[in-house]
Amino acid sequence: MKQMIKRGLSALSAVLLAVCMLMPVYAAETASLADALDQTARLQQLAEEYAAGQQSESDPLMLTINYIRTQRYADASWDMILGAPSEEFAQFVAGQDPELEQLQTLENVQIPATGEPVDFVHLVAGIGATYKRMPVVCTWGGDCIQLAGSIQGTGADEEGCIQQLKPYFVCEDENASLMPQSDWLADLDGVNIGITLSSGSDLSEAIGQYYQDITDEKRARQFVLAQFGEADTGDREAFRQQVKDKFFADSGVQLLLLSQKQMTLDEERNIVAVDSMDAPLNAVCSLTADTLADMLGGAKVTEAPAQTSESQAGQTESGEQPTQPEPAQSTAPVLGQSSLAQTMQKHAWLPWALGGVVLFCLLVLVALSRKGR
Repeated sequence: MKQMIKRGLSALSAVLLAVCMLMPVYAAETASLADALDQTARLQQLAEEYAAGQQSESDPLMLTINYIRTQRYADASWDMILGAPSEEFAQFVAGQDPELEQLQTLENVQIPATGEPVDFVHLVAGIGATYKRMPVVCTWGGDCIQLAGSIQGTGADEEGCIQQLKPYFVCEDENASLMPQSDWLADLDGVNIGITLSSGSDLSEAIGQYYQDITDEKRARQFVLAQFGEADTGDREAFRQQVKDKFFADSGVQLLLLSQKQMTLDEERNIVAVDSMDAPLNAVCSLTADTLADMLGGAKVTEAPAQTSESQAGQTESGEQPTQPEPAQSTAPVLGQSSLAQTMQKHAWLPWALGGVVLFCLLVLVALSRKGR
């Protein structure tokens, strides 16, 4: 009997230990862009079906965007800009295709053309904000504010702040920065894709077309034109000032900084950054300009590339037939993480509990071994 108990506990310990060891592997997995777009297409199809049955007018595009961003971008500010997510639509999706809920917690997807990671939900939120004409504060501007806030009050001048923040600005280590590469690319791409959308646009198709042949130079050029207009990125100081002018004049940025008491009114009733945030905010704007300039090799940006997502959209409107998307797969792909990894991520205490069970089993085995001697 003791031998059977020992064998059972040994087997249980081995299984639980294997589960704990495998967890980091699954959690670090990056999702396929194709899988994410497949699920996004199915989600928007459901949004169109849902909207068709509503008495009040609903935009399937915004139903889709709000459904995807609802967990990670769920505060009142986002609801004010994008509109509140529809709980009824969420229930409709849960009844029709419950696996689409994975989109709400999806993190990085890999872009086939470049191999780079892009935060998918961050991207979709940025697309929605740009579609709603709030691209600065909801994309690069908001991330810059967050990063600048991490060194608020250090007393350093702008150049000193640049040196402090540079190692963490668009870095590849996802866990080392408030603005990793995946967020930066999502900011740029969210603006570039968002400006091409109109009511009735296919979100999945727009994202897929944009990423077909994307390059750093192409995305930076489109972004600079969309946000700052024509620019000479080789003139570092002039381009830095151009970025700062755009950032500090943005009404969304001003409202956010005022609400966080990081901006105030001076004696002439002008909105200005508080002293503790002035240098950090100028520093992140300079880093934004310098990074874009590096992506462009210091080139002058004077006109759009010959073929952009926007020009493709124009061709479609003029009568040229767009490429038809491939039919959706009959089975839903698993995005980003296995169901086991998702469960572990949702319940952070679970790995510790499993570890405790393993330790308990080992202690029992030791006790039984001593009794058997």
